[in-house]
Amino acid sequence: MINLTHHVKEKMSQRGIHKELVDVVLIYGKLKKDKVILNNKQIDKVIKRLDKHHRRVKRIRNTLQIKNLNRIRSILLKVRDKGGLTLVVMGETLITTYNTDMKLKYKRRYKGRK
Repeated sequence: MINLTHHVKEKMSQRGIHKELVDVVLIYGKLKKDKVILNNKQIDKVIKRLDKHHRRVKRIRNTLQIKNLNRIRSILLKVRDKGGLTLVVMGETLITTYNTDMKLKYKRRYKGRK
């Protein structure tokens, strides 16, 4: 169980990041120092693996597992639309969260302006 600070709750609501998006990032993201990062490249790999697994499960006709795979896939696509997510974690406490490509957009937008 991960604890959420007041700051992260505020930032999640401002940036349109739901709890289920955070859960998916915690499961499939890569840990780099104090951050858990899930970028578009990683999301594509995970979706590819889910699709392979989906085909196997479809042959067995396990509808509950198919629904779960589809739900996870749709959440991953939401994260991909955001450009990936980064979570800053300290121990079991989530400090803040932001879109991974947020810094790149900022640099591109104001490049050349002073």
